[in-house]
Amino acid sequence: MKMTCMIVDDESLARKLLTDYVSKIPSLDLVATCANAIEAAAVLQSRHLDLLFLDIQMPDINGISFMQTLGKDQLVVFTTAYTEYAVKSYELNAVDYLVKPIAFERFFQAVGKATDQLSRRNLIQQPATADDEQDQIFIKADSKIYNVTLGDIDYVEAYGEYVLIHRGADRLMPLLQLGKLEELLPATRFIRVHRSYIVQFSKIEAIQGNSIWIGKKEIPVSRTYRDMLMERVQLRHVN
Repeated sequence: MKMTCMIVDDESLARKLLTDYVSKIPSLDLVATCANAIEAAAVLQSRHLDLLFLDIQMPDINGISFMQTLGKDQLVVFTTAYTEYAVKSYELNAVDYLVKPIAFERFFQAVGKATDQLSRRNLIQQPATADDEQDQIFIKADSKIYNVTLGDIDYVEAYGEYVLIHRGADRLMPLLQLGKLEELLPATRFIRVHRSYIVQFSKIEAIQGNSIWIGKKEIPVSRTYRDMLMERVQLRHVN
């Protein structure tokens, strides 16, 4: 499922840049772009959005004041040219604080934090049950359509224009981009650990350094995704 989002910034060039960044991340669904908080409030009256990219210095109502009117569950990433509001933003539990000019890598990291926070909420609000293990998706591979039980998937690996879906000793190789398959897999159960790997969280047997193990398979964990992985591990960590 995609994460719905909105850009709120009074600078047209900033809106254009962030729109371009959002378009590069398949897991994001840009619902609206607004030039001020009043326009944004009107959008939020009609529907809930998962994430806001919110400027601070705007006419009439600044981003800090606007965030204080929102529900505590609203995820916000501040995008601003000013550094002096950083402490306040964290007091308000903002997901991240991006200072302009914003590099795409930094934007991508902020999206990762938001995705992880949303996943953790889903884990709390929708705890896994035995029935969840029977959830299935249909995957086309080798001129057939396979009914794949999600609980059987150990990990998924990018393989050129294909992906390899590993289920024990069995593998499927559909013509599908890894990012597209990621949209089909529930974030409550699967986690991206590398640009080339998605794993079923419950199948992780060990973590050491920048690697995880599923069975005898050692899977690399990239710096981009390590923080998200470890935050999720901490939710279930027992000292």
